[in-house]
Amino acid sequence: MGKTTAPKKKPEKLTYKIVAIGDSLTEGVGDLDNQGYVGATTKKLKKEKRVKKVEIQDFGHQGDTSSDLLKKLKQPQVAHAIKQSNTIFLTIGGNDLVYVFRKNFLDLHQSDFSNQQKVFSDHLNQVFTKIRRLNPNTRIYYFGLYNPFEDYLGRANKDFIPILNRWNTKSESIISKYKPATFIQTSDLFKGNTDKLLYTDHFHPNKKGYAEMSARLMDAIKRNWHAH
Repeated sequence: MGKTTAPKKKPEKLTYKIVAIGDSLTEGVGDLDNQGYVGATTKKLKKEKRVKKVEIQDFGHQGDTSSDLLKKLKQPQVAHAIKQSNTIFLTIGGNDLVYVFRKNFLDLHQSDFSNQQKVFSDHLNQVFTKIRRLNPNTRIYYFGLYNPFEDYLGRANKDFIPILNRWNTKSESIISKYKPATFIQTSDLFKGNTDKLLYTDHFHPNKKGYAEMSARLMDAIKRNWHAH
C-alpha cells in the first residue's frame, strides 16, 4: 500500500486591487477603446480561474514626466488608492526622454541624455520611496522604455540605442531595491516592429503593441503565482 497523501490544497483565489499610475501608456493613448495594456490585462485577469476579483483604478495621464508623477503621488485620492492596493502598474520615463529630444533637437549631445537620466533616476528613486512609504507590500510592475524613434533617427539609432539601454539598466537596478517589484522589458518588443506595433502618431503603441505589453505583464504576474 502506498502512503496516503494529504489531499492537495486548492490554491486560494486571488483578489487584485490594482492601481495604474504614470503617463499616456498607462492611460492607453493609441488604443483608448480598450484602455491600452491596463484594460487588456484587467480583462485577462478577470478570466483567470485563480482570480476571484479585480478592482482597478487608473491614474495614467498623457504627457506626465517623472516630476509630474511625484506631484500626483501627493494627491490624497492617489495616495489612498496606493495604500489600499496590492498591485501597481507603472509606466514613466518616456516623456523625460522625449524632453531631451525636444529641447536639443538640432544639437543633441550624449551629455544632454546623461544629465536628464540622472534627474530621472533621482525622481524614480523618490517615486518608489514614496510608494513604499504608503504601502510596503504592494507588488510593483514597472515597464522599461522602448525606442519609438526608429523610423526617424535612421543612422542616429546606433547612438541612441546605448543611451536607451543605459536608462533601462539604471531603472532596473533602482527597482530591484524596492521589492516586491518587477521590471518588464519592452525595448526588444518594439525593436524592428515599430511599423506594426505603434499607433499612427508613431509614438504610442497601437492595440497590437499594447497586447504585447499586456502579454509580458501577464507572464510576470503568473510567475508570481508559481513563486508562492
